[in-house]
Amino acid sequence: MEESQTFNDLLFQAIMERQRMFDSFYLPKLQEEYRISQSAAKTIRTVLIKKGIVHDDPYKYDSKITEIQIPPEDHFTDTEKAMVIGGRLAQYEAMLDYMNNYYTFTCDFLTTDRIGKLVNLNRAFSWESFSTTSTRVNTKGLADLVYALRAGNDPLSSSIVNDALSQLSKSSASINKILKSLTDFHRERYKVAVRKLVLPGAIINPATLTTNTREAVAEIKRSFAINMKGQPFYNELIEEILKEDYSPDHAVLQQELLGRLAVTQPDTAKNVKNESLKPVLLDGIRILGAVSPQLDELAAKVADNHHIIVTADRGFFDKLAAMLRKAFNIAEKNQDIQITTVDPVTQTGKRETIDVPSFVEDIRHRSRLYTGFALKSSPAYQKIEATDEPAILDLLTRHIAELNVLLKQCAGLDNYFKQTVSAMDRERIRGIKVEISALRNNLVKANQCRAEYAAQLEEQQQLKKLGITNV
Repeated sequence: MEESQTFNDLLFQAIMERQRMFDSFYLPKLQEEYRISQSAAKTIRTVLIKKGIVHDDPYKYDSKITEIQIPPEDHFTDTEKAMVIGGRLAQYEAMLDYMNNYYTFTCDFLTTDRIGKLVNLNRAFSWESFSTTSTRVNTKGLADLVYALRAGNDPLSSSIVNDALSQLSKSSASINKILKSLTDFHRERYKVAVRKLVLPGAIINPATLTTNTREAVAEIKRSFAINMKGQPFYNELIEEILKEDYSPDHAVLQQELLGRLAVTQPDTAKNVKNESLKPVLLDGIRILGAVSPQLDELAAKVADNHHIIVTADRGFFDKLAAMLRKAFNIAEKNQDIQITTVDPVTQTGKRETIDVPSFVEDIRHRSRLYTGFALKSSPAYQKIEATDEPAILDLLTRHIAELNVLLKQCAGLDNYFKQTVSAMDRERIRGIKVEISALRNNLVKANQCRAEYAAQLEEQQQLKKLGITNV
């Protein structure tokens, strides 16, 4: 009896520690994965709508959501595909939005019923096995539409969707793993409650359990109706309790159970090494290095467009003066222009003065710098690689911020050139929106590396606080 009480005390303590682990670490991580999934799903739907591959379904947002509703999986015709998949993807995104805003990510809130709904929601689209040969109706339908996008002549949109699908696949795997662990935790917590509240009021004869457990289960059920009234009665879990407490090898089973519940499991601890996260940051640096061709093209187009603007209205004497200044190596007067840049978040405009020749030279300088970022054998990259993580993070953050400012200025210049030039010269102006879009796509990827580094660093720190180490 004393041995049984000692086990129950250890089990209760292990369950409490396990719950603290879920509430403080695993479930916040689960919510973050759902936020990533929502963002990725929204990206896919937005691109497909813009390309006219699926149709928007605004009515999904009009209905008031009170609980998770799983998108239907019934079949549809090819002519209905764009409309049906567009609606189901919109519903899937709306469910993620509802969950991220109204769910409380704790063990007590995420009951087994809610976990079941989340598992079914994860199956609405099989992100981990996303293919046109999928046997799942929604997955195959969406994969067919994505295939149509990839077959087009817009590699940028395809790249954006591919990145989002990759994110959804990774998040889906992580979500399913956490939900399975949480389900196992709820099973053991239920069994602890039965041990604490029900078994003391049940009369069990261990001698009869070797041949028949029905009598013991019936006795437990009688006490259960009194002490856990209103809770579901799971025969399977009750029989597990009887095996763990009364079978001949109960001591082994009990130790195995305590080992599974321990928060210092080997599969968890192996991720807590003070391993370097530098490769994640270096990936972001190399992604920045890939923007050099776009920067070169931007510099050339901005210079050409500016030349068209400043020479369009020059008379004979202005041109003669310019030739003389060039012949005698006399610097041109300042060529400042006024543009309007727009903040993408607030959509507010801001007036800026740009010295175009200096601006173009700055772009070319950045291109040369980023070329060094892209080549592992370059002195610039090797110098960065030898730097510590905080310094690389600071470098990556600074260049992402500076490139974002440059993109706003380029967009402002593009509008200025198109609005200022005469109708006669308008066809000569070279648009730069393609380069801006390509640069922005690379910035998103570089920023994802920065966010991934921050998330992994926080994960390491949280696990250290919880005392999980692998020293």
